[in-house]
Amino acid sequence: MVILWDWNGTLVADVPHVVRMNNQTLEQFGYRHTSEEEYRAKFRHPVHEYYYDLGVTAEDFPKIAKVWNKAYVDGFDCVPLAPGAAEAVRRFHEAGHTQVILSASQVDQLRAQVEHFAELRGMFDEVLGLKDQLAVSKVHLATDFLARTGVDPRECAFIGDTTHDAETAAAIGCRCFLVEGGHQERRVLETARNAEIVPSLATVLAELGC
Repeated sequence: MVILWDWNGTLVADVPHVVRMNNQTLEQFGYRHTSEEEYRAKFRHPVHEYYYDLGVTAEDFPKIAKVWNKAYVDGFDCVPLAPGAAEAVRRFHEAGHTQVILSASQVDQLRAQVEHFAELRGMFDEVLGLKDQLAVSKVHLATDFLARTGVDPRECAFIGDTTHDAETAAAIGCRCFLVEGGHQERRVLETARNAEIVPSLATVLAELGC
């Protein structure tokens, strides 16, 4: 089996850090603060649409994205692994499953963040991200991966925490688990089609027989 992992909010519990960096950056550009509750209710892909909801202009968004990205990366040391992430990755690895990270994060930064966690080193066959910091979509990462490797999507499971993860899984025709507690609240997750909403990574392990 191939386990396709989202990164932010699924393997790392970075929502508090994201909201702190949001507020720091929004204030710098003259926009209002937001809360974790509002963030989880409104966040979505493409990410610029979330910022537009907060009143950010199309002209300001690229500037905000650049400043936010630097602040996020500089402060990443404070971000912990998500509950159960190390165990889930280890158990899938021990079961002989291929593991791939598919993230809308900038790829060079993503790979450095994965290496930050000793528990994750050597656990992933590929770590795939985007070329820029605008976090538009990762659907093409999934479709390109399948086209390049010839993996049968029926042998894949996508584990994420947002409706965009469900969209990505649907684009390649694989099973999808959305774990609560990440970047979107359950009410938002429930709008996703063909996704199984689960309370924890432990539930995913049980569902996949690990």
